[in-house]
Amino acid sequence: PAPRGAGALAHDGDRFVYAGGVGPDGVADEIYALVDLDQWEPSGALTRPREHLAATSDGSGTTWFLGGRQGGLETNLGDVDVVVADDVRASTPLSPRGGVAAFFAPGIGACLTGGEAPTRAFTIVECVSADDRQTALPRMAQPRHGHGAAVVDGVAYVLLGGSVPGLDVTSTVEMLDLDD
Repeated sequence: PAPRGAGALAHDGDRFVYAGGVGPDGVADEIYALVDLDQWEPSGALTRPREHLAATSDGSGTTWFLGGRQGGLETNLGDVDVVVADDVRASTPLSPRGGVAAFFAPGIGACLTGGEAPTRAFTIVECVSADDRQTALPRMAQPRHGHGAAVVDGVAYVLLGGSVPGLDVTSTVEMLDLDD
């Protein structure tokens, strides 16, 4: 919809929903939905502008935008915004961190993994349900930021990323069986 980097995208079951990021005018709060795969439409705004955030969806119309920051590592946020159609509401905040990844776990909610702060990368996995209840899942074995996360057949995979703040890389993959 506009030149951006460090935003987040998820598919809500009908459309791709994108929010935040950094553009020519700085850190953004706009939310856009890709309709019919050829047209972006405005779909609200995050409660605060942020970048290096994560997005996930239940695939049934609800998208969560979690964490992120407003510039450097010292501006990390724990914000959680829930988007249903063009309605945006703030949910229970999680631990502040940027450079995060997220996945959706049925029965648990939207889960935020890892991230970084000025002095360290994180191992925590925190979740928030549709009714704003928080849950902590087992910590990851390795701290990581700038990583990816996905759920396949009831198993959450968290992969790659860096183990210390700044430009750092790893080649590890961790798994968490969500059916246990």
